[in-house]
Amino acid sequence: MHTVMKELPPPSVQALRQRPASAEQRRTLALLHSPHRERALELLRHGHSVSLMLFEIQDFTVFTKIYGLDAAETLARAAEKALRELADQSFPGMPFTLLDRLDADRFLLAVGCDREEAQALPRTASILRLGLRSRLKQASLDLTGQEAEVALGVGRLPSGLKRNLENAVHSAVGDAQRMARGGLDASGAMLLTEFRAILEEDSVRSLYQPIVDLRGGDIFAWEALSRGPAGSPFEQPSMLFGFAEENGLVFPLERACRRAALAGFGPRAGGRKLFLNVHPRTLVDPSFNPGETIRLLDELGLAPHDVVLEITERHSTKDFSLFHRTLDHYRGEGYKVAVDDVGTGYSGLWSIAEIRPDFIKLDMSLIRGIDANPVKRALIETFLTFSDKVGCKIVAEGIETASELSSLVSMGVHYGQGYFLARPASPRPEAGREALALIQERRRRGAGDLKCSSPIGLLVEEAPSFPAETRVSDLKRHFDQHPLTVSAAVVSGRRPVGLVTRHLLDRMLSTQYGQALYSNRPVSRIMDGQPLTVDWHTPVELVAQAAMTREGAKVYDHVVVTRDGKLSGLASVQKILDALAQVQMEMAKGASPLTGLPGNVAIERELETRVAGERPVSFVYADLDHFKAYNDAYGFKAGDEVILLTARILSWALRRHGEPGDFIGHVGGDDFVLCTTPERAERVCRAVVRCFGRLAPRCYGEAHRLAGGVPGRDREGREGIIPLVSVSLAVVDCLGRCTPEAVSQRAAEMKKYAKTQEGNVWVRDRRGPLSPCSPER
Repeated sequence: MHTVMKELPPPSVQALRQRPASAEQRRTLALLHSPHRERALELLRHGHSVSLMLFEIQDFTVFTKIYGLDAAETLARAAEKALRELADQSFPGMPFTLLDRLDADRFLLAVGCDREEAQALPRTASILRLGLRSRLKQASLDLTGQEAEVALGVGRLPSGLKRNLENAVHSAVGDAQRMARGGLDASGAMLLTEFRAILEEDSVRSLYQPIVDLRGGDIFAWEALSRGPAGSPFEQPSMLFGFAEENGLVFPLERACRRAALAGFGPRAGGRKLFLNVHPRTLVDPSFNPGETIRLLDELGLAPHDVVLEITERHSTKDFSLFHRTLDHYRGEGYKVAVDDVGTGYSGLWSIAEIRPDFIKLDMSLIRGIDANPVKRALIETFLTFSDKVGCKIVAEGIETASELSSLVSMGVHYGQGYFLARPASPRPEAGREALALIQERRRRGAGDLKCSSPIGLLVEEAPSFPAETRVSDLKRHFDQHPLTVSAAVVSGRRPVGLVTRHLLDRMLSTQYGQALYSNRPVSRIMDGQPLTVDWHTPVELVAQAAMTREGAKVYDHVVVTRDGKLSGLASVQKILDALAQVQMEMAKGASPLTGLPGNVAIERELETRVAGERPVSFVYADLDHFKAYNDAYGFKAGDEVILLTARILSWALRRHGEPGDFIGHVGGDDFVLCTTPERAERVCRAVVRCFGRLAPRCYGEAHRLAGGVPGRDREGREGIIPLVSVSLAVVDCLGRCTPEAVSQRAAEMKKYAKTQEGNVWVRDRRGPLSPCSPER
């Protein structure tokens, strides 16, 4: 495409505010400058057409007064950049294209084309306006919290024009300006007709993206993502929903999307759920029929507990009373609720407090780069703590790299979604092998973090299970015949979908109309559709924490335990607490009494686990030089303070520069060991050396600091000044599988070498990493 952009600098917002209105009207357009003028006249003389499209940011003057010149200019430049990109995409091969920024809030796009192409340009202009509005949305929200609106006007220069180009251009621009201020034009009406046809013909498509349980790798649910017809202007969701909002068609579009999502979901997915996006204003639509979704579910053999209604934070509602009543109705039917886009700044924690969701979906902006951003990591840890207290689950959206996934798994995030796990597709896709392998590896490694704990699977009790279609009366009969049974699992195939307790059943049937209402209903209508469900390998400590944060009525309900996604059995809270008490005693025995860090038993187990794995690992051995002289001079209590300082520095460096899941242990005395990745080891060591060199001298009196040490005897028994205590670090790399003996041998050699160097130092074995085929040297 031959694209000519205006060479003169665009007017600034400040300049426009100072310019008189009459001068603004007389401003010479770029189209009337050489060489654009000659090129336009040449096209017109040869029977071609030159169409003008005027794009105007609405209420820009008010925007400038409220938010200031800098914000206004930022928005205008974002609009100019977006229009350039959209024009390049929309008009490839056109003989003439010119973008002119008339003033701060208006942009004129001139396109030369033949007469047939000119007929389609109004429709293309409307599509461009939608695209510009969509791209400005995020920039405007970031700046103001409000969405920017864009108006469009279209004009045309007459074919065959040979002179008086100035008058023709100003006339066409005037037509476009009047159209922009008058609302919908013919091209917009064409798009509206096309949009209504999509709704009437059920042309909305649904793609499905899996939401994966990061504790075990099983698919927990799929989210239905709506798309317009392939190749149409409404293919992308931003265009589809943006046009619907603008033209008051959100509700019929939502209905079409729900129908498409449910119809394309396929047969029951063995207890796995479907996340349906719901515009909050849909719930307060006077024409909204709450029973419509139920009928669709019945037709497809699905139940309300199979569906999670996902409400995006970027949409709001004003009728909160009706909104909450409708939401409570859905919850009463068995649906769960999720809040989407948390962390983008649309409604924030306020919407979470108002909606009280069962799932919080963290926006991809929080997830991007989580592996290298300690601030984002702290924010997500806060969300996890919050979710434990209120009994909801966290879903991390937009996971795109292995390191992001690894960080989230190590932090204990419940569920994940993103391109690295699987791209949206139809029919519903499975998660990728690489992602599943990483989750399994991190889970196996994480299970060793609580060194003396046992998997919850060892506490499982055999328990009755019933299909979701079982009648309530049959379940009641079973409880009556087995008085010691207090809970029963509800399954779909072999996957658990709910839990029924004796207490819950008796409470519901003992009401005035309980027997009549529920006896012949399927048990899925009364069960707890979201019981605490954990994988067989989950440590007892984590299960106990999750159990104790449930709402009061469910605190002592049995925990559902699965293995490979299938029901393994139930675990009672009493057994969990008994096991936890035993585990805590074992952990206390194995930890260092001084630093509280894992001791030798834990270190040996960690070493064995790491060297047996497939992933490269670096072992960093740390100990203190000249520590005995310091201990002799200042006493054991002061010596303990230096060891505690060392432990804090090592722990800080590992948190700051290592990865989630890295390990630190206290061998004893002044010896420590760290486990991290080879690419992180050097940064960890540099941080330790730098920080220790700055803080350790403060443990000495001023006289000893000035003298550079304390009086004492060296290793040969000679009296003199023993230097200030320093730290030596020795790094040994292990590539793939190797043996603990080989690591220990290399470590001893490197530690001996490190102690020959003066001051705070770190050394790394450069003979090549240990591996299955590398000789021990």
